[in-house]
Amino acid sequence: MSTPWTPAAGDDPLDGLRAALTGALCGYEPDGGYEDHCWILHPVHDGPVRLRWDEVLARTGRRLADWPGTLSYLVFEDVAGTDELDGPDPAELDRACLARLVDHLTRNGPQGPDTPCGAAQAPVATLPGTSLDARRGRLGDALAHHDTMPDLRFPATWWAADGSWLVLTDWDLSATEVFGDAALIAGLLADPELDAVRRPTIAETLCG
Repeated sequence: MSTPWTPAAGDDPLDGLRAALTGALCGYEPDGGYEDHCWILHPVHDGPVRLRWDEVLARTGRRLADWPGTLSYLVFEDVAGTDELDGPDPAELDRACLARLVDHLTRNGPQGPDTPCGAAQAPVATLPGTSLDARRGRLGDALAHHDTMPDLRFPATWWAADGSWLVLTDWDLSATEVFGDAALIAGLLADPELDAVRRPTIAETLCG
């Protein structure tokens, strides 16, 4: 039986990440330490049809590869017809894409669904003066946790306790960044059910 992730103790070091998570207002992006990374673009729908970002941008003769900034709603400024589309959602993967990501993470690690995870909300999403909202749980319970959070977005940052992967959905962006080994990232990029792309990290983009 699946159970939602439970609150972490206030003195839990969160696998050495507590200070970094507390200081990262919109979610924590690591500076190195992983073989590879990619972005999963949050879905855009035209009615029941899911569109890839490049399909939407092609309406104005543009490509995502030419976009110099971060992956926010600004990507679609001045693209005809985008007001009539649904998405991309800021700060959260939809449930279908989250399920695909969890499946890849599960198959990539030796502990599968029993992989111990940590998770933290973006500090910007909490009330001033409150402590970091951090949790612990099994990877296999990620969807159960998602389904119990009608008023809050899925944690901005979540990771394997052994440091093998980390997932960031920055509060200001419309894409989810995944850090891990080469096999994990290759699998995500090859998944036809995901709109996954290679892009610079947030830090690399903002620093030029």
